[in-house]
Amino acid sequence: MKELVFQVELKSDIVLPASSNTEGKIDQLDFIAGSNFLGMVAKNYDKFTSSFDVFHSGKVRFGDGHILKDGKLTYKMPLSIFKEKTDENILVNQLYTSLDTLKQAQQLRNGYITKELDEVFANYTYSQKSAYNKNTRTSKEGQMYGYTALKKGSVWEFIVKVDETISSEDEKLIIDTLKESKRLGKSKSAEYGQVEITGGEVLTSQNGEAKASLPNGEVALYCNSRLALVDENGNPTYDLKYLCDGIEVVYKKTQIRTSTFTPYNGAQKTKTYERVCINKGSVIVVKSLTDAQKEQIQNGIGAFLSEGFGEIIINPSFLMKKEFPLQKECKDKKEIDKRQKIAEIFENKTVQFLANRHNANINMLSIANEVAEFIENKKSTFSNIKSSQWGNIRSIVSSNQSDYIEKITEYISTGTKKWEVQQSTTLLNAINTHTIDQQKFTKLLAMKMGGKND
Repeated sequence: MKELVFQVELKSDIVLPASSNTEGKIDQLDFIAGSNFLGMVAKNYDKFTSSFDVFHSGKVRFGDGHILKDGKLTYKMPLSIFKEKTDENILVNQLYTSLDTLKQAQQLRNGYITKELDEVFANYTYSQKSAYNKNTRTSKEGQMYGYTALKKGSVWEFIVKVDETISSEDEKLIIDTLKESKRLGKSKSAEYGQVEITGGEVLTSQNGEAKASLPNGEVALYCNSRLALVDENGNPTYDLKYLCDGIEVVYKKTQIRTSTFTPYNGAQKTKTYERVCINKGSVIVVKSLTDAQKEQIQNGIGAFLSEGFGEIIINPSFLMKKEFPLQKECKDKKEIDKRQKIAEIFENKTVQFLANRHNANINMLSIANEVAEFIENKKSTFSNIKSSQWGNIRSIVSSNQSDYIEKITEYISTGTKKWEVQQSTTLLNAINTHTIDQQKFTKLLAMKMGGKND
């Protein structure tokens, strides 16, 4: 199949929820699903000479968008890579080394890697919003919600595979429609979703197979997209025997993750059937592959191939390494604090202890100053908030749960004592913009606002 390569630059933040739910904690995709690009082209459905071939036959496949690192294509972190829980620098490739070598094995599930093993993360931003009352031209009471979105400025790449039987007119219409499309994701009518799509040139695939192979002639199948397997009756399944005929899976070395979601069809204005998927980044090890099995896998596995599902790379080069020296990337580049080099400056353990204690006091003083400044400038905004509510917020923070910000958001946005939009936005913005220790800052703020330790 011919491969048309496109680049997507995010001109604004992009909201890509992993499910169609509208309530509760909603996970976000860290890739751009191929169905988004199919939907862009589908607006010209009636203009194609053979709409069935383009959208329903699998002859045109709209691949997922992956983030680019210095112009290099990235791949979802393989699930066969584990680290020592107490030491992030100790990494093990389960395809070559037993996990028994680690005291506490922890699977790497987030982020992407390049072929050179550079680690890459998608950056997100969170915004608190309120529904709009058209009659009063104000925010709706109690109608708050939040959006987690991919930050603008990043560049992504996706591939559209076109069969040779597709006419040149239809191929040109696909390219033109994509390059003319300017909106992507959820809430496109608001501040989100502005993109610029370029490219469309025919390029050789970057997903070449490695010359090396696994021990004992085993073969690694890397899921470069989600898989939607079906059994002999057409029902969705997770059973790996349906990858292709006669395949023999080595389950001891296989690592997969699964998910379900219910897509929304914009043309039909309704949700379609729930889909069960094997997630991107899963690694399936099989004993061997015949030429027929190899060809079947390379042609795409399972259902929904038009939306980018079913793409598998056989023995990818980045998995054929016994050693896995990841080049770490900081999720957020922050100014380096000289206090982080205490161990390098002072060799004496006692001096290190005293210096660390001194720095902790400096941090706490800075947090206290921020809290005092917030109270001085914003306390009147919260005049109707009772001490008991601040006490509940302090209890949430003191629980040491990692999702305490989400729990605070839920607490102040629901129930019989919902906060006003301005109050919620002011508090959450103060927490999210704090840079030293958000948990300590929130706890001290709740104590002071609630009248404790005055």
